[in-house]
Amino acid sequence: MRNNDEIITIIKSAMKEQDMSLSELARRVGVAKSAVSRYLNLTREFPLNRTEDFAKALSISTEYLLGFDKSEQQDEQPKHRAAHLEGELTDEEWQRVLDYADYIRSKRK
Repeated sequence: MRNNDEIITIIKSAMKEQDMSLSELARRVGVAKSAVSRYLNLTREFPLNRTEDFAKALSISTEYLLGFDKSEQQDEQPKHRAAHLEGELTDEEWQRVLDYADYIRSKRK
């Protein structure tokens, strides 16, 4: 199982990938913005009883968020490769990449 810092790193990464604000995450999870801010700043421990809510809000599995899904952990390498394309793609091309990723994710459900 992931520790608190690792869980928060996954949450921040998913937020960045989806261009999701702290306010939007708080709204989707149903908790106060101040609470989410404290989790992300590591001043308050991540509430494990809300793992499912956070995972659903971020379109990731609870197993992945907690570190139990090895198949999704292996998928991290392509994400790192995509990050190296920063600056090589136009905004329109990035939008197409993100749209395709959303399409792929929708097929998993």
